[in-house]
Amino acid sequence: MIYNIKYRSLKAFLLAVETSSFTHAADRLGVTQPSFTALIQDLERILGLKLFERTTRSIALTAAGKDLRDRIARPISDLEEAYRSMSDLAEVRRGAVVVGALPSTSLTLVPPALGRLGQRYPAVQVRVVEAHNDELITMLRTNQVEFALATLLAETPDLDFIPLMADAFFAVYPEGHALACQRDLHWQDLVPHDLILLSHGSSARMQFDRSVKQDETKQGLRYDVTHMITAILLVRQGLGVAILPQLALSGLPMEGLAYRPIVDASAKRRSGIIHRRDRHLSPAAEAFTAELKAQAQLQ
Repeated sequence: MIYNIKYRSLKAFLLAVETSSFTHAADRLGVTQPSFTALIQDLERILGLKLFERTTRSIALTAAGKDLRDRIARPISDLEEAYRSMSDLAEVRRGAVVVGALPSTSLTLVPPALGRLGQRYPAVQVRVVEAHNDELITMLRTNQVEFALATLLAETPDLDFIPLMADAFFAVYPEGHALACQRDLHWQDLVPHDLILLSHGSSARMQFDRSVKQDETKQGLRYDVTHMITAILLVRQGLGVAILPQLALSGLPMEGLAYRPIVDASAKRRSGIIHRRDRHLSPAAEAFTAELKAQAQLQ
């Protein structure tokens, strides 16, 4: 049998038990005394039991009333705690989010956005996982991160992309390098030089490999590195030319180095927020993406 018992009636009952007064209980519930009495009467009607013995000056629980009190006090308290917990999630008074981020966004976009998020929502916990682009897409599809700050090189049916900012790949080299004399710089112009390339999986490496014509007789040395700061340190030693995203340059120690954009269309990209189309972002993730969008406007 299904009973049409409403939470409000049960709460009225417990408040009457707590205050030993319909008048005081009505005040606590924020209703008039006749409305409160109607709630109790409706509960008694549904249960087919008398819950209170009433006089003009007092109320007392019947045996059935005591039994109901003992059975529902804890479940109602648990239910109210669950509602409070869900409200905290909805209002971002608590929450947790795991975010994937390209190293370039971790250098420039994430720190200030994360700082503002912490000021507005101090109870929200954020874990940032830094990885190359293809790793981020894999982590997103396998639910290891809720959303990613990355680039989507081609439209895919399972992912949504919200562009935040334009980015491009730059050649970074020591001042006085021969590349400084060229009018425009193309991917193919870099092939004869010693190059410091980000490792496979990065979008910079992917675009380089797709764009250049491999000719072993004209290639310089290749250095594969994982971190952009390593690439910069190798450039400082005169070991080659690094290919890095423009977005990261402001966060790297560029003193004494020169850099120029690669003008090919394939050397341009847009970084943004990627998430699965079949998943809704949590309130905490929505709050973080709002801060990221605001920060992108300032870049």
